[in-house]
Amino acid sequence: MRILWRLWLRPGLFKTIVFIFTFLSLALLLIQSPTRYQPPSEVSIRDQPSSAKSQIAETDLVPTGPSVESDPIHLPNSDWLPIEHSNREVFVYSAYLDRRKSQHYVRVIAIVRRRKKVQFCELTYGNITRRVSSKVKMIRENWNLLYSAAYILCEIPPDNKRPDTVALVDNNKVDKTSVIPVQITAERAHHGNMSACIKPFHYEFNRAVWLVEFIELYQLLGTNHFIFYNHTVGPDVQKVLEYYQDEGIVTVLPWALPVKSQKEIRTEGIFAALNDCSFRSIKRFHYAAMVDVDEYLVPRGYANLIDLIRELGVYDVYIFQNVFYYLYWENDTAIHDTFYGNKNERSLGYSLLGEEDQFPYLLTAYKTRRLTKVHKPGTRSKYIVRPEQVVEVGNHNVWEHVGK
Repeated sequence: MRILWRLWLRPGLFKTIVFIFTFLSLALLLIQSPTRYQPPSEVSIRDQPSSAKSQIAETDLVPTGPSVESDPIHLPNSDWLPIEHSNREVFVYSAYLDRRKSQHYVRVIAIVRRRKKVQFCELTYGNITRRVSSKVKMIRENWNLLYSAAYILCEIPPDNKRPDTVALVDNNKVDKTSVIPVQITAERAHHGNMSACIKPFHYEFNRAVWLVEFIELYQLLGTNHFIFYNHTVGPDVQKVLEYYQDEGIVTVLPWALPVKSQKEIRTEGIFAALNDCSFRSIKRFHYAAMVDVDEYLVPRGYANLIDLIRELGVYDVYIFQNVFYYLYWENDTAIHDTFYGNKNERSLGYSLLGEEDQFPYLLTAYKTRRLTKVHKPGTRSKYIVRPEQVVEVGNHNVWEHVGK
C-alpha cells in the first residue's frame, strides 16, 4: 500500500497508474469468477521433457543460489558491436556459455549477412587464450533479407573450464574492440517465477498509458520482471521506464540496431532480442513470456498464469492461440460511463481522477469485442517457455528445444 500511496502523490501520468492497477485488479476478479469459467481451450501444450506430465511442485518456486543484488539482469550491458574486419557483415551483442547439449558452445547473439561464415572464435580463460572452431547458425524467420539474427557457435570441449570473454576471428584477424564477456547462466540468482520478453521499442514509441497498462496487468498475471530493448522511445515512455527501473521491475537494454529494419532485417532484429532475453532469463526465472506490448495472455478461470501452468504440468512451452481485438472497431464505453456518465462532479471519476480528460484510454477497457475466429497453434500464437529447455525461439513458436 505504501507503493500505491507514493504513486498517488506523484502528479500526471504516475497518478494514473493507481487507477489502472485498481481497474485491472477488478477486471481479473471478474475473469476468475467461477460463474464465467470456461475451459482454457486457448492453450496448446507442446514438447514435454523426458519426464511425463507432472504437477509443478511448490519447491520449484523456492529461490536458491546467489543474491539478486549480486546478479543484475542488465549486466554485462553493451550494445551492438561491429566486427572490424568483416566489412559490416557481422555484428555481435551478447554471449552465453551453453552446456545443455552434448556439444558445448559459447553462443554469440549476432546479426550476420546471409552466407557469411565465421570459422573461429578466440576465448580467454584468465591469462590464457584459446582459438576454437565456430560456425554460423541463422535464426529462422529471416524472410531471406540481407541480414539475419544468428547464433555464432564457438565449440568448446566438454570440461568445467569457464571462458571469460569471446572475440570473433574474421579474415584471420581478431577484433579486440568487439570482445564481449561470456555470461555463465549456472552462477545466476533466482529472481522470480516469470519474466516477459518484449520486442525492441522503435519509431519513438510513446504510448505511455498503454505501457503502464501492459506492465501492471502482467504483474497481476504473475510476471516478476520485464526485459525491454530500446532502439528509440518518446519522452513519456522514457519516464515510465525510468519509474519502473527504480522499482526494480524493468530492465532496459540498449538496442542501436546497426542495419535497416524491415529492409535489411526483420523488424528491429526481433529474433536476436527474443533469443537474448530467453538466455538472459535462464536460471533467473522459471518461465519467460514472449509477447509484445499490445498482446495479453489471459488465463481464463485461473488467478494468474503461474496457476494455469501449475495445473497443466511441466512442459517446454505453453502456446496460447490468438484472437484479434481490432483497434478501429467501436469503443466499449461501459467503464468510462460508470465513472463519468452522469457528468456530476461528485461522481466516482471526478473523485479519483479529476476532469474527464484524465480518464486513461485503456485497451482492456475499451476494446472488448473480438473476432470469433481463433487461430491454430503456431499461427499468430504467443507463448511461455521454460528458458532452460529451449534453444531457439521465434515470433509465434519455438524452433529448437534442448531435448531435440
